[in-house]
Amino acid sequence: MNKFFKKFLIVLSVLIVMFPIINLQTIQAEDDPEVNASAAMAFDANTGQIIYSKNAEKKVAIGSITKIITLYLVTQAIKDGKIKESDQLTPTTEQSEMTQDDELTNVRLDTDKAYTVKDLYDAAWIVSSNSAAMMLAQKVSGDQASFVKLMRKTLKSWGIKDAEINNVSGLNNSDLKEGMYLGNSDAENKLSVNDIAIVTKHILNKYPEILKTTSQQKLTFPEGSETKTYPSLDLLLDGARDYQEGYEFDGLKTGTTKQAGDSFVGTLPMGNSRIVTIVMNASGDDSDQDKRFRTTQALAKYVKDNFTNKKVLSEGQTVTDGNKKYKNKNDVYMWLSKDFNENSLSYNVSKTDLGFKVKADKKTVKMIATNTPGGYLPYPKEQVVIKKIKKVQKSFWHQITEFFENLF
Repeated sequence: MNKFFKKFLIVLSVLIVMFPIINLQTIQAEDDPEVNASAAMAFDANTGQIIYSKNAEKKVAIGSITKIITLYLVTQAIKDGKIKESDQLTPTTEQSEMTQDDELTNVRLDTDKAYTVKDLYDAAWIVSSNSAAMMLAQKVSGDQASFVKLMRKTLKSWGIKDAEINNVSGLNNSDLKEGMYLGNSDAENKLSVNDIAIVTKHILNKYPEILKTTSQQKLTFPEGSETKTYPSLDLLLDGARDYQEGYEFDGLKTGTTKQAGDSFVGTLPMGNSRIVTIVMNASGDDSDQDKRFRTTQALAKYVKDNFTNKKVLSEGQTVTDGNKKYKNKNDVYMWLSKDFNENSLSYNVSKTDLGFKVKADKKTVKMIATNTPGGYLPYPKEQVVIKKIKKVQKSFWHQITEFFENLF
């Protein structure tokens, strides 16, 4: 009997130690995606919830993904009325010459021709025209160096403190002429996947209409007295060679340089939400032009096959943070693996700009789940820079006059 009891205790002890390991609530989806890239992420564009990430904090070269920042600021300038889509712009000699180099661009621009802001805007998004991006930046800020400073300032306001942004196009500075960049002559733009996710969420939040442009399969662009048609560089769009039915990508931006490799930020509607995928420096043969898109598809398939966008809270439901109770203002959905019990979620008042709205004591705040498998983007509240008003120094005689006026 004693021997049996000792054996029973040993077996029981082993089971107790093993239990946390096999607890279903701590297990993510069984099959990890085959993400052949230096860094990657999949997240919900609406909520900022991370579903998958790999080396998300590692700073990497971003190539033409830079243009998401550039075109955010150009879109902002159009919306604010600082520039018009109908404005006519003419390229400089240097910008025109760059369009004759097949490795740097694919849309021809001539110095004796004028192009509308709308044509250049579409060219920068759809076929990643570097010179088009430069011309737009100059139109907004007067020169490219000033625009780069605006890009840096914008990223800092979004909580991205250590960005390396040197030019508006994403090329290596060595490919550019003097006046087209800041920093060292061989510097390249670099961000982390976390940073790219923050940038992408900002543009999709504020200007979702950009998807009308990024979803276009072709660009029709004026060339001489005629027009020329260019296919989109996004090969996941409907009709392109890497398109797969059920995965309706409608953006967003490719990036390619020697340092950046083949990279892609994609986005597609999924369920009742929108997913963003980020694949940086996809691995594979140099001649393989589809590797970033196959990797992106694998990442999107992983999300679709292993996760469900579940309703975890209903409108009017009570949510607790510590001893304080809040009333939820809307239905709340989260991406959870199919074996995850949503009743095990816990919530805190959000310290970032993410979260769902709740109300207590006539005050509305945001709350966020603290134990989702992937967590959330580091998405701080945007810092608004308030210009200080200089106090006008009154003259000595003005002060004396005011003194006597105030006596009567």
